[in-house]
Parts: sequence; structure tokens; C-alpha cells
Amino acid sequence: MDYHVVDGANGFVASHLIAALVARGDEVVALARASGEVVRRKVADALTTLHLDPDLVRKVQFTAFSLARSDLGASAPDVFRKPCAYWHGAALITFFPRREAELHAVNVVGSANTVAAFTEHARPGSRYVHVGTAYQHGTTQGKAIEQWPDYSHPSEFRNDYEHSKRVAEVELSQSGLARNGDVLVTRLGVMVGHSGTGRALSDLGIYDFIRVIALFARRSPGERVRFVCHPGAALHLTPVDGTVDRMLALADGPLDRPVRHLVPSTAVPVTDLFAAISAHLPVELVAVTAADVEAEPFGRFEAIVNMRCKFTSPYLRYEYEFESHPDAEPPPVTPRILDLLISWYIREGLPE
Repeated sequence: MDYHVVDGANGFVASHLIAALVARGDEVVALARASGEVVRRKVADALTTLHLDPDLVRKVQFTAFSLARSDLGASAPDVFRKPCAYWHGAALITFFPRREAELHAVNVVGSANTVAAFTEHARPGSRYVHVGTAYQHGTTQGKAIEQWPDYSHPSEFRNDYEHSKRVAEVELSQSGLARNGDVLVTRLGVMVGHSGTGRALSDLGIYDFIRVIALFARRSPGERVRFVCHPGAALHLTPVDGTVDRMLALADGPLDRPVRHLVPSTAVPVTDLFAAISAHLPVELVAVTAADVEAEPFGRFEAIVNMRCKFTSPYLRYEYEFESHPDAEPPPVTPRILDLLISWYIREGLPE
């Protein structure tokens, strides 16, 4: 496929995807609510991150769109003027409470609107790629399997974001696209920066966690902070460059396996993550069990830090296992790459 439509174009993954597509000579239409100037800057930055010429951004076509409309608020006949790969990556990502309605409107209804627009206007031979999250598995025990999901109650998820992504997949599984085999679901891990430089244009995931830790570490250096963790807790940190490579390969191949996990075969133990952060900030992060905290309750400082990390810390309390296969697995985050990711963000990414 040499013609691509990518929505949510100013997002972290989408901007890097667009950069890789235009660099290989493909024609790209970028859809975003943000202004063309903002999207151009994001894509140019992504090109730089991927060691590509930022001037290639001039080859990208930018179009405003809206997930709230079944026609996407864009000129659908023009956008879908020839067979394409449609990449649906636009989403609201927030772990804050009382955002259920907004998350549903964007991640569920918005996804359904993209399916409706694609179904009505896409030319024969087109493909629909849904960018999801492996963590839509929620808190369900056992391995997450590469298959269409069943509906689960919101109480089975760590937050409403995960639940909204599950519901979007359930609805997609019931669409004509799924029945016709024209769809691919790419479930991503915890997205991080470039594996060669550590550069990351994101404040989500572990970067939000690092930002909070840095704030307190610099105010009160030398403190110890404990977090309740599962003994086998490990995060599937997924470099953006390897992820984009796998996304492109899967989308260009057969769609006989419509649901795929794009997670490394080896996850990063939380203890290794804590050690790497502590090596670059004046803080000692320690993984403990709930019984440890019961025996030695949090001090005031620890309690405050844990409260500020309450949207990230739930991910430390589970052990995750995802079905995956070599053709979809990005290269793992090694200790060297982990150090690059954290050191770059602390040096370059933290707010002043």
C-alpha cells in the first residue's frame, strides 16, 4: 500500500508512523484536530527522532477532522480517493477519574465514526488499522491472547481509558470490516522513545511517572520512596522506532490474524526501572509488597509521592503476559536502552 490516511496525526505514535511512511516515499494524508502548523512541527520532530530529513514534512498532506462526526468532518470522498491503509490512532488518553463520558465519546463513538466513514468511502483493496493497547486486557489474570475480546465490566480495568479501548475493540469486532477481513488491530505496549538515542516526544506512561519522581527528588533529595509492586511486575516498554517498523510490516502483510500484540518478548522488571531512575535522580525507589507497607507504613513523604503517582502505580501491581510472535515483536529494551531512555528524558524532556 503506497497511499495512507493517518488520523490523530499529532500524537506520539502517529507522528512517527507518518514520518516513516513519507520517508519511504508513500503518499500520506494526515488527519488531526490540531492546526496544520502543530501537526507539521510534530511530524518534523518525529522525522528528526528517526534520523530522517525533517524537510520531508512538506510531502505530507494535512486535513482537519473530527471524531465526533461520522463523515469525520473532512472531505471523505477526497481523503479516500484511492485504495489506502487507514490508520486509526486518534484517542483520548487520560487516567483521571470522572472522564468516562469523554473517553467514551472519543475512544468508542469516535472509533465507530472512523469505521463508518471508511466503510462508506474507502475504495476496494483498502485496509483499516486500529491502534490499540495491550493493556485493554485489564486486570484479568492469565495471558492476554491475540483474539477479539469480549465485553467486560468497568471494574475489571485499572482505569476508564482501558475500558474504553476494550469497548472500541468489541464494537470493531462486530463490524462488517472484521467480517470481511479488512481490519488489523495493533495492540501496543508502554510506548517509549527511540531505542538508539532515548529521545521521546511524550509525557505519557513512564514519563509521567519520572516527571513526578523528579519533582519530589529535586525538592527533597536523598529520600527513599517505596511502591507496592507485584513480585513479578515488569513493564513491556516498547521503543517507538521498533514499534513503527512492526506496524508497517504487519499492515503490508496478510490480514489473516487480525489482532496482534506489538510488545517485546522480554519485559523490563520494575526493579530495573527503579534502579535506572534512581541512578539519575537523587532518590531511592524501592519495590515492596503490601505486607511490607503494613509492617512499616508509608511516611508522610512516601504517602504524598504515592498519591501523586496514583495513576501510574496501579500498573506496578500486576504481572503481565501477552501472547506475541516474532513478526510483531519490537526489539526489547535492554539495560543500555533503558538508561538512554531515562537519561535523555531527565536531561532534555523534563519541564524547567
